[in-house]
Amino acid sequence: MKEVTFVHMADLHLDSPFLGLKHLPDAVFRQLKDSTFVSFTKAVDVAIREAVDFVIIAGDIYDEEDQSIKAQARFYREMERLNRKGIPVYLIHGNHDYVAKYQDRLQLPVNVTVFDTELEWHRFVSETGSVVNLYGFSYGERHIRETIYDRYRREGKADFHIGLLHGSEMTGNPTQDVYAPFRVNEMQEMDYWALGHIHLRQILTKEPMIYYPGNIQGRHRKETGEKGVTIVSLSETGAELKFVDTAPIIWEEKDVVVETEMDISDLFQLLMQLVKESARADKAVLLSLVVRSEVALSGDVKQRMDSGEWLDMLQELWIDEPNFVWVMRVGYLEAKRDTDWLASSGLLTEWELAKETLKQESEFYKATSSLFANGTMHRFLKDLDELERDALVDESADLLENMLEQFKGDLK
Repeated sequence: MKEVTFVHMADLHLDSPFLGLKHLPDAVFRQLKDSTFVSFTKAVDVAIREAVDFVIIAGDIYDEEDQSIKAQARFYREMERLNRKGIPVYLIHGNHDYVAKYQDRLQLPVNVTVFDTELEWHRFVSETGSVVNLYGFSYGERHIRETIYDRYRREGKADFHIGLLHGSEMTGNPTQDVYAPFRVNEMQEMDYWALGHIHLRQILTKEPMIYYPGNIQGRHRKETGEKGVTIVSLSETGAELKFVDTAPIIWEEKDVVVETEMDISDLFQLLMQLVKESARADKAVLLSLVVRSEVALSGDVKQRMDSGEWLDMLQELWIDEPNFVWVMRVGYLEAKRDTDWLASSGLLTEWELAKETLKQESEFYKATSSLFANGTMHRFLKDLDELERDALVDESADLLENMLEQFKGDLK
């Protein structure tokens, strides 16, 4: 039976600046800054250990279109490791590392095939004689609004046809469909679709297999859980997937459910215990804690959380070692919070509409344009992905709801 095995990875974001996290202790930030490189090295280790036929990288190798020499050199080194083992690499560039005109790049080893900005295909033949045709294209600019997935066509005879695509599902909203949008139910031409762009690991459909491996290292608190690469075994019966965790740092969010009134000391002890239990033997943890209370929290508890006092105390538990636990935030959510006032004031519909509008990329950047236009601020700002924008809007809305609740009587 014909079969090939390959590693599918995407969204490496090598040399991510982690700009909003420079307040972390130096030792923590240095480890975080190097985390994408460490994860990528482990990913290459996986390919070599498993002796796969080839490697696919489905876009966003680098975090920006202007790559640092450090990032290019580290990438070259890993490609050369694969070259020495005789493992080919097929890669496309995405919206973050799109191929800019006149851009200087290091010449990659001969085992690396970089797809052009126009859709093209390349052939691979395994040592056992399995023939694979791989199709794809690299971004030539940050946004691609046109549909390209429907241009993928099988060329010549091959045992397997694999499409590489960095993009997202079509929503029907022109302001959101800017990353090579596609419709899943129309993607029948390939045997396997190696997707990139969405950082959440997920199968869109199994026949054919259309798959996002997610990114290789979480970059903020909304990108929780294990991150890494996927080993794909593709045969006449379909595709089998095996995820391998490679990220040296994991983001976690843990809930502390309070169902009855609790002494302030007992609650803090519970938080401390949760921090200690979050430690891992093989990786560092960036931890967010959320107290979800079924009863009203005392003003003292809220004040200690809002002031950052408890966060400071929990961060004192940090030990400067590779597999650390660092508490990023401590928040609270009262399940029985009164939100009827929003509905009775006639604001609820408009409120939800405003949030959804702000989550649209064009509206988000319109609302924040003054920040990006500021000569001092713009140097520290970067484009946010959809998940980051949504998280920022939701958190801002929660803060505003808390503030407005004080004036709910005046709004009715």
